[in-house]
Amino acid sequence: MSNPPPGPKIDWQAALHGRAMQSLQQQIEQYGQLPSELQSEQQNQLGVLQALKSKLSQNLIQIAVFGFVSRGKSAVLNALFAEPIFPVGPLNGETQWPRSVRWSPTLAGLTQDNLQIELTDTPGLDEIEDQGRAQMARDIASNADLILFIVAGEPTAEELAALTELRQVQRPILMVVNKADLYPELTPEAIFEKLADLKQVLTPQEILLTAAAPAPVPVRSEWPDGRSKEDWEMPPPNVNALRQALLKVLNQEGRGLLTVNALMQAEQIEQALTQRVADYHTEPAEGLILKFLVVKGVAIAILPFLFLDLFSCILLDLFLIGALVKHYRFPTSRYQVDQIWRQLFLNSGSILLTEIASGILFGLGGNAAVFDHAGGSLPLVGGAIAQAAVAAYGAQKIGQATQTYLIEGATWGPLGPSTLIYQMLQAVKPDMFLYRLRQNLTPLSIKAAAPD
Repeated sequence: MSNPPPGPKIDWQAALHGRAMQSLQQQIEQYGQLPSELQSEQQNQLGVLQALKSKLSQNLIQIAVFGFVSRGKSAVLNALFAEPIFPVGPLNGETQWPRSVRWSPTLAGLTQDNLQIELTDTPGLDEIEDQGRAQMARDIASNADLILFIVAGEPTAEELAALTELRQVQRPILMVVNKADLYPELTPEAIFEKLADLKQVLTPQEILLTAAAPAPVPVRSEWPDGRSKEDWEMPPPNVNALRQALLKVLNQEGRGLLTVNALMQAEQIEQALTQRVADYHTEPAEGLILKFLVVKGVAIAILPFLFLDLFSCILLDLFLIGALVKHYRFPTSRYQVDQIWRQLFLNSGSILLTEIASGILFGLGGNAAVFDHAGGSLPLVGGAIAQAAVAAYGAQKIGQATQTYLIEGATWGPLGPSTLIYQMLQAVKPDMFLYRLRQNLTPLSIKAAAPD
């Protein structure tokens, strides 16, 4: 698809949130217009849309924590909560299943009103072996609005590979380097230099050094009488860098991350549903195109005048477009209409060129020698057949183009998720997560936002 005309810039932290709610409601209502067979088939998708709408109405931001075993994922969360909510212990893999807890942080300076935060602890990525648990991890990452990826010290090659895979879900990521007290020489800049292709996902400012459960340090106590004693002391958790980074994200683009994530999921659902509806209607739609193809070919063959031919072509093409729009019942946008008009003019131009070429050939008597046995009548018949063939082919192209633009453009209506995501892309600032993520949005958004 070509680059659609840009919409007006909007305050995406507030206005986009409200329009996203309307978009989801519109999609939910569209499900009620599906054939009963498809409604039953798509119940799960409908449930996802309703859950997304509920999430938006609650302003619920979901933060998922990933990492390998023994990196301290649960300890980091406990330090954020300032209480032992998630289990930790000497054995590897204390977290066997995902666990989510609502967090109402008393973060000084939190300016995004009414935001709710849900933190989800997950099993170690290197423990997820079977397909079911791997799918579980992908589902959690896809539903998250922000991902915390926990490492301990410098990330290993396996951890970078896992981070690359998580990147595919197109969510912003903070890398949390836990146990930083054990690696005093380690810096965010040094880690950043080893990220290779992941440099476009993270900046040094998003690599955060923490010590959720610092190692004991020796302490020497001395008394006035000269006696001394050595003991071990547990330093307090240090997750200030992470806390401040989360505060910045929530204040600057918290509601935007929530809204865009919901729109991206809604866009994927609508694309899949649109394709399913198109498949469901394929046979009757092809029959409809065939009828117009035959009628148009016959009409062009028997009509005697050039401009009457062109007028009939355009009129029949318009009837075909209208019939397909009514048949599919997909929402349409100005962009789709412009693309269909372009195909319509190309079709009319082909008819005009064929008419002119046929006239020149007949006028010059180019076919007289070939068709001399027919008394000179076959050149005219040959021209009519050529015109009818071009007209029929044009009807087929118009039908196919209309189907394509209706299917691919279904998410580009005034309240379509692709439209709202595209408008958001015009509003984000370079220092935001979403600015860097804009090239990693869903395929339809990439094609639409990219220049021709």
